[in-house]
Amino acid sequence: MKAALVLSGGGAHGAYEVGVIKALIAGLAPSTGHRPLEIGAIAATSIGAFNAAVLLSNFGGDWTQAAAALESAWLDRIAADGVTTPNGVFRYRPNVPVWVNVVQVARDPLQQARELMSDTAFLARDWVTRLLGFAASSEGLGQRFAELVDLSTFLTPEPSEVLVEALVSPVRLRTSSVSLSVTATAWKSGTLRVFANTDFNDADAGAIVRASGAIPGIFPAVSIDGEPYVDGGVVMNTPLKPAIDAGADTLHVIYLDPAPGVIPLRRVGSTIDAMERMFVSSFAATMRRDLDVAARVNREIAQGRTSVHKPLAIHLYHPTEDTGGALGILDFDRVHVTTLVDLGYKNAVTHNCRKAGCLNVT
Repeated sequence: MKAALVLSGGGAHGAYEVGVIKALIAGLAPSTGHRPLEIGAIAATSIGAFNAAVLLSNFGGDWTQAAAALESAWLDRIAADGVTTPNGVFRYRPNVPVWVNVVQVARDPLQQARELMSDTAFLARDWVTRLLGFAASSEGLGQRFAELVDLSTFLTPEPSEVLVEALVSPVRLRTSSVSLSVTATAWKSGTLRVFANTDFNDADAGAIVRASGAIPGIFPAVSIDGEPYVDGGVVMNTPLKPAIDAGADTLHVIYLDPAPGVIPLRRVGSTIDAMERMFVSSFAATMRRDLDVAARVNREIAQGRTSVHKPLAIHLYHPTEDTGGALGILDFDRVHVTTLVDLGYKNAVTHNCRKAGCLNVT
C-alpha cells in the first residue's frame, strides 16, 4: 500500500506536525503497526507546505535525518526566545517589540535603523495610496472607510522569504521520488491550484511555498506566473484529494485544529474567539464529510459495486487540547513551538484509531 502524509495549515501550530512526523518515521506509532512509515506521497497546504518542502529538501534516503532537519528548522530558525532571537517568519512594521528590547537593538543597531527607514517609507506610500483611493472612490462612505483598514500593512513576511530561500532545495523537490502536491488559492478566481514536483523550478519554488502559506489579511499575496496566490487553506485546508490522486491508499492526515469541544467557551466572548470557533467547527464538519465519502466508497468496493477506486485507510492526528486560541497561529515563541512538537509526538505515540475516528480498511 502507498502511504501519504497530508499536512494542513495553521501557522505556528505547524510545529505539531513535526512531532507527529517524528513518531511516524521512528516507527513508534500504533497506526503504522510500530513500523517506520515509508512515505510515498505528501499533500500539503500553508504551513504544511513549508514542512513538506523542508522535509523533502533534506531527504536523501533517510527519513529520520530529514525529520531531524525539520525539527531543527523550527527550533533553531523559526522559534523566538523573546530576548535575543526574533521569530523567523514575520516581523512587525514598525518593529516596536524589538525597539523596546535593548539586547536586540544592541546586537545590530544599523539593521534596526535600516528597518525603521524602510518601514517608514513603506507605511507612508501605503497610506498615501489609501487616502487617495478614499478621496477618489465613488463607493459609499462605509466601504471607503473599510478600505482604509489592512492589518497586513503592519506585518512583513520578509523573514519568511529568507527562511524559505535558506531551507528549501528546488532541485530536491522536483527530482524527488516522493510525489509532492502543494496547494495554493488563485486570489482573483478563488480556485485551487495544485503544484506538483515538476513545478518547483529554481525561480518559482520559494514563491510556491510562501504563496501556499500567505494567510489573507495577514500576509500579502505572492505572485507566480504573474498571478496573485494566497493560502491554499482558503479553499482546501486539509488536502486529501491530491494525496488520493497521487495514488495513495493509506493517508496519515495531520490537521491542526483541536476538536471544537476542546476550545473553552469563554465567559466574556470576543469577535476573535467567535471566529476561531466558527472556523474550527467548519473544518471539523468538512473532515467528517470527507471521511463519510471515503467510507461510502470503501463499502461500494467491498460490495463489488465499483472498481474505479481503491479502498482507503485514513489515520487522523490532531491536537487533543487547546493550542493557544486564534492568535496562536502567530505565536512562534520557543516555549509554544516546543510544547506543540512534544504534543504531536505524544499524540502519535499514543494514537488510538477508534478514539481518533480513523477510517480503516476491513
